[in-house]
This record gives sequence, C-alpha cells and structure tokens, in this order.
Amino acid sequence: MDLKAVYAEIGSEARVYDLMLEFYQLMASDVMIGFFFTGRDLDAISRKQAEFILRAMGARGSYSGKSPAQAHTHLPPILPGFFDRRAVLLEQVLRSRNLSEAAIQAWLNFEEQFRRAIVQR
Repeated sequence: MDLKAVYAEIGSEARVYDLMLEFYQLMASDVMIGFFFTGRDLDAISRKQAEFILRAMGARGSYSGKSPAQAHTHLPPILPGFFDRRAVLLEQVLRSRNLSEAAIQAWLNFEEQFRRAIVQR
C-alpha cells in the first residue's frame, strides 16, 4: 500500500490533522519523549506535520515547512530510542483510528525513511 491509499482510507485532510494533533499531544505527555515538546505550540507543529504528510500522500501539491532534518536542529539530540518511541506512539494512534494493517505499515515505513536524517548517534 502506498501513502495515497492511506489517505484514501483516512478520508480527509481534517482527519489527518486531527490524527496529527492527537499524536503530538500523546508525544508531549509521554514520559520518555515529552520533554522535546515542553513550551512548544502543538497545534502549529501538528499543522506543519499534517501538511508534510498530506504532501507525501499526494493530497497537497506543496509543503511550505522545513525538511525533517532542518526542523529538528534546534532540539536536544534525538537518539535512536527516542525515534523508536515516536514510532510506537504513532502506531498506537494509527491503530486507535482503526486503520488497516497495510495502512499502518505504509505510514511507519514512510517515517522510517527519515531516521538517518534525524537521529544522532
């Protein structure tokens, strides 16, 4: 399954945004990675992330934000365990939205592509 099919399964830009907001709220409250979001505007971050994924899903023609690597330069180092925890939380949100296994795996595979650009060793 590709991301266009994932978008079709989700059904709308509004649902993608709601999913992203739930995801970022979950990350912000997480004991392991929540500190990355202290004092941050979760709504703004969620909107940018939704715009990014909607572009990847083919639902939008452009994305006006920074690249994943650039967007994370001002943060403390993102270690492999932090990246892994993010993936676990994303999967949790996708499952809570009753996405198919194929859609969940397609989205997680897409996110995994950014590991080398974001994770510091």
